[in-house]
Amino acid sequence: MPDDPNPQLRHVHAAMEWHGAFASTQRVRGHAFIVDEPEKLGGDNRGPTPLEYVLGAYDACLQIVIVTLAREMRIQVHDVDLESVATVDRRGLFGTAPVSPHYQRIETTIRLSLGGDGADSAAIERLKAALYVRCPMYNLVKDAGIVQELTWLLGPTGKHADAAVRKS
Repeated sequence: MPDDPNPQLRHVHAAMEWHGAFASTQRVRGHAFIVDEPEKLGGDNRGPTPLEYVLGAYDACLQIVIVTLAREMRIQVHDVDLESVATVDRRGLFGTAPVSPHYQRIETTIRLSLGGDGADSAAIERLKAALYVRCPMYNLVKDAGIVQELTWLLGPTGKHADAAVRKS
């Protein structure tokens, strides 16, 4: 791409090599990963599906932005774990009903363990509010009209919750 007069814009390049059927290798920034479909859908199950990669990227993006914001806010994070479950109506992909072929809903549990003396509830609320504004994947999903439910579990170990707060 030509030089962009706006240095704040970044161009991301991806290249794909097809391996037959549904399998392909994607190359991004010197990294490679395999995409495929399960055998029951005609693939060889050599890698996650495109939508499974999207869900993994969603979790990773949330985690990266949480850690970034915590650093900016001087909140010490001891551990952060995320787990998401997405719902898709497969009739959209198969063309058997007039429904969207992408996710309809993503439910995510964020387990956050803070180090040191932790952070007060107001600081955690500021972190959450900033995440909802600054996370690229959260906003991409939101702009696609996909329902998102984030459950935050805060506790001394990150594995057991003292408090749960939902954001829909």
